[in-house]
Amino acid sequence: MRVRDIVNDELLRMSYSEPKNIKSLLRNWTGLENMSLKGDTVATCILTDLKTVTAIDLDKYHKSDRAEFNKAYRKGKLSHYQYMSIAYVLVLGYTQDELAFVMGVDQSVISKNINSGIKRIQRELRAIWRRIR
Repeated sequence: MRVRDIVNDELLRMSYSEPKNIKSLLRNWTGLENMSLKGDTVATCILTDLKTVTAIDLDKYHKSDRAEFNKAYRKGKLSHYQYMSIAYVLVLGYTQDELAFVMGVDQSVISKNINSGIKRIQRELRAIWRRIR
């Protein structure tokens, strides 16, 4: 298979300092994976950054057995509730109400965990980029 070397200028201009950008990237996880497979080097870098911090691995998600997927947070930088909230709502597309019901919490808890998780992702990404420089 021949992979093209593509630089996505639109993605390259996205800043990790904007919470809405992080949310957008997480919501478009599958799209990033598809662009990466087609040779988009920027999408590949963004996915690597997000996977390093969140430990989300869609290959481990199976509707009938989610135990391995749910435990993956241990490899990342998010708390268990932040991981579950971000992975299920932003990446997998469940509603906050659905996840709240399954986890036995109020929807506001899911919302708070998403927001605090996004802040932690931002902090961790800044730390990664400082080490690289």
